[in-house]
Amino acid sequence: MEVEIRHLRVIVAIAESGSLNRASKVLGLSQPGLTGQLQRIENTLGGQLFFRAERGSSPTPFGHNVLAEARAVLRGLQGIRRRAESQAQLAGAPPVRVGGCGGPLHIELSRWLDGLEWVPGLRLTEENDPQSSVDRVANGSLDLAVVYEWPGFGARLAEGVHSEIIVPEEPVLVMLAPDHPLAEEHAIRLEAVSEYPWVDEPPGMSQWPIYLRRVCHRHGVSMDQQHEVLFAPTAHELVATRAALAPALVTGQEIPGRVRLRGLVGSPLRQCLRVVYRPETLVGEHIEEVCAELVDIYQRQGARNEYFRRWWANEGRHLAPTF
Repeated sequence: MEVEIRHLRVIVAIAESGSLNRASKVLGLSQPGLTGQLQRIENTLGGQLFFRAERGSSPTPFGHNVLAEARAVLRGLQGIRRRAESQAQLAGAPPVRVGGCGGPLHIELSRWLDGLEWVPGLRLTEENDPQSSVDRVANGSLDLAVVYEWPGFGARLAEGVHSEIIVPEEPVLVMLAPDHPLAEEHAIRLEAVSEYPWVDEPPGMSQWPIYLRRVCHRHGVSMDQQHEVLFAPTAHELVATRAALAPALVTGQEIPGRVRLRGLVGSPLRQCLRVVYRPETLVGEHIEEVCAELVDIYQRQGARNEYFRRWWANEGRHLAPTF
């Protein structure tokens, strides 16, 4: 006789019930039938599994060893069934749709999501305007949005839309060429930045240009925005050739020989990183897991530039929430 799954269930049932009589009721067998089955199992395994007494049955030393293995096999079988059921539920389910504009964070979070068991697939979109992304979460065309917002220009959340703040306030940096006259300064005054050409997104794409003008006005300066671009590689090229300076994320990366990152004195430009979702969605059910991973990605991305490491040690780590 070969030992089968049903035999392992018999062993576990007897151990958990504490007697053949109670186990026979759990298994839906007669007690004589269960007794005969246990004897056949013991003969096959070559040893007694239970001590029998009037008060019940208890595992022998050999029985304890077999019982541990039987439980491990049954747990593994349950895991296989759960995964199979989960896969069946995901078959044909729509992909998780992620939007917003979080730079590399946006990309890395999407890659992580795409490898999870509960994600049936992933669709990524990117747009500059945080309000547009939040509205798409509200109307159901996005499941999750990763957005940057600026003081005084937070996106409005419709009823039923929730959000979690990942970093409440991070500094905006300046991107410049390694041989630029300002490159050797540890922190650059906003007034000094305004003396050079500036490259940024076109007006009307988001509230960022309005926020930038407001901050510059408070400091009595204005940016000479000579270039309007949509794609980061274009901005990098203009910066690397000293054609312009540009704003940069605190988690951004320097490009050796081409681009350096510098902070602004007093960090006058700040922004908030937020995720937006609806609780009733698949993402909403796992939002703590998603947010915790995004915080980890944020730290890993930023740790590759010197400014972030200093800022994180002195300020940033005290701001980040724990999920």
